[in-house]
Amino acid sequence: MKGPEAKLWQRLHLKLYDVFWTRIENSASTGIPDLYGACEKSSFFLELKCTKNNSLRISPTQVSWNYSNVSNGGRSFFLAETLLDSTLYLYGGKSGKDLVKHGLKTVPIDTFHAPWDTQKLLHHLKYHKF
Repeated sequence: MKGPEAKLWQRLHLKLYDVFWTRIENSASTGIPDLYGACEKSSFFLELKCTKNNSLRISPTQVSWNYSNVSNGGRSFFLAETLLDSTLYLYGGKSGKDLVKHGLKTVPIDTFHAPWDTQKLLHHLKYHKF
């Protein structure tokens, strides 16, 4: 993780301090999301994306891994930030194909305008029903 995604990670880490976070270095296996989080008997994966426009760069292996994880009972999400206004868009792990095709026009689980409601974001990460 580098560039804008690394900066997003730093801000999330500071704001969601109740979460036990593990950064995953993707050199080990492609497709696995950037972050693993655990909080209050719930765990989830988070793929971070940043964009200056509507489009998101998501690899086929990221689409496949997230879809398979959610299909098998796991919890994974795509979290995209617009660099112009720091708005966050939260998507479920099965949204990868739509995000590749439609970008931020894909209907999100929720949208967070700055300053982010991190407790609401955390609630979705822990309890969202897929």
